[in-house]
Amino acid sequence: MPWKLEAWNPEYALPERVGGEDEGSGLEDIKTHYEGNWTARTPARRQPDDWPIMYLVDGRQRVDAQIADSRGHRALLATVIAGAVLRDGAGIRPIGEPLKEHILLHSADLEEPLPPGLSHYRPIQAPRSDPASLRARVTEQMRRLEARLANELTDDPLSGQSPDGPVHRADDPPSGQSPGGPVHRAGGLVIVDGQIFPGEVPYKAPGQILGYTKTQAATYLGPEEQALLHTLKPYQRTPIFSIPGYALNRRVDVFSWYVRLPLEPSAPFYGGAALLRVETPTQEPAEASKLADLSVSLFCTLASSPARDPRAPQNLIPIGGLEQWLGRHLGHGEVIRRRIVQALFA
Repeated sequence: MPWKLEAWNPEYALPERVGGEDEGSGLEDIKTHYEGNWTARTPARRQPDDWPIMYLVDGRQRVDAQIADSRGHRALLATVIAGAVLRDGAGIRPIGEPLKEHILLHSADLEEPLPPGLSHYRPIQAPRSDPASLRARVTEQMRRLEARLANELTDDPLSGQSPDGPVHRADDPPSGQSPGGPVHRAGGLVIVDGQIFPGEVPYKAPGQILGYTKTQAATYLGPEEQALLHTLKPYQRTPIFSIPGYALNRRVDVFSWYVRLPLEPSAPFYGGAALLRVETPTQEPAEASKLADLSVSLFCTLASSPARDPRAPQNLIPIGGLEQWLGRHLGHGEVIRRRIVQALFA
């Protein structure tokens, strides 16, 4: 039998350290002049009845197993999934079915096919075979699914077709049957949990897309501009600034800003505990300013609380529900691992 299973269960993280994100070079090219003086902005609040239709998009990933071929080349079996909830006048609810993909990440030419029970894992070659690099590719594939879904939601009706092969809706029905769940046409504002990353095709409506970063591990601003972050009050934002794509090792330029969320109780937490960094791929400063003003009302109203979510207030209430919904479609890791063992030793 050519393929062997690593004894280390990937649910306990990989043996080697996985590197961090949000790192890059070129931050000296960030521009902050678009809205005049660098002072806090307090936009007029927009009530939920006055909000646009919104789609909130998130993804999840899981390393199902770490395996090796007969020559000792490591590979990862992984599953990535992306889905969305719709927020409109009728409330918040999941839409359609999530996109789901099973992938085999490897660095060498595949001379030994996977056994039949694992043939649904699509091979993707990575430049390196160390676990950190392979794990980074898992995240990249998840972000591509998120970008594809965001593009669909701002352009065409939801579709299960993929230009890249076997990306499919989770729990796809047999051929000839319609997928379960409502199918919605596009046109609203799309909010992605995480940074904005490019997909296989450019964004068709960049002015309808927002991404947000919950943790502020990197510093993008100079000391004077950065100082404003610690003086922001709830429902305030910084002016917008531009970040070139190469500064974040990605192929898309964005406008960005920080928003201070309400946090109750606030006394036990440090000043940056309620900050979000928001961004949009639009290239129009005026459009970015309008989105920045709108984002203050959206994110501050949808913010959770520490009593409800340990990642609050940055983990928005609809995203928390979306994560649980995606987890049900992702399946239980231990069950998947047992099936992998059965397929390898059949």
